Amino acid sequence: MRQLHAHHAIHHGGLSGAVEITEKMEELLREKAFEEARQEAYQLIEYWVRIIVKNIKKAIDEAGLTPEVLQQFHALLVVNSIHSGEEERVLFMEGL
Repeated sequence: MRQLHAHHAIHHGGLSGAVEITEKMEELLREKAFEEARQEAYQLIEYWVRIIVKNIKKAIDEAGLTPEVLQQFHALLVVNSIHSGEEERVLFMEGL
């Protein structure tokens, strides 16, 4: 049970960092500080890559390619699908 709590705390910490960067980016956009907002966006991208990739690599190093690790890869496919659909909606369909 302690491992579950520790795992949850790690993910909560990662999420709170992403929320903080996202909120700062949104604030900069409201202030029309576009270049600073762009830099925050790049920082957020690097943050997510570092957190997600590091987590999956660690799982593979510790446990090998288990069904649980494979599930993480499937979760990334879902995130990518959501992202792609939203990106297409914004880029190609909003003007219709």
